Amino acid sequence: MPGHKDWNYAVKVLIEHSKAVRYSLAFWRQRNGWYDQIRYDSHERKRGKNVQAPHFHMKLRTGFKEDAGKAVEEIKSIIDNYLQRLEEFIQ
Repeated sequence: MPGHKDWNYAVKVLIEHSKAVRYSLAFWRQRNGWYDQIRYDSHERKRGKNVQAPHFHMKLRTGFKEDAGKAVEEIKSIIDNYLQRLEEFIQ
């Protein structure tokens, strides 16, 4: 299984007529019994069919947030400080 730093990853590609038509990229690492995950998928299932819908997922372990208002502010901070750099990548 390939890796990058402390992340493992897997690539699934469907090729038809020598052309990639659907793919999924999954990176993960285990920390304290939890899996952090970053994934990119070109399609999703809708009504039993694969439909092109490129999307990016990121799930990272955090501490429990007892205060929902503070959690909202932390997410706003992520949007304000990091989303623009991510958008440069996902555009």
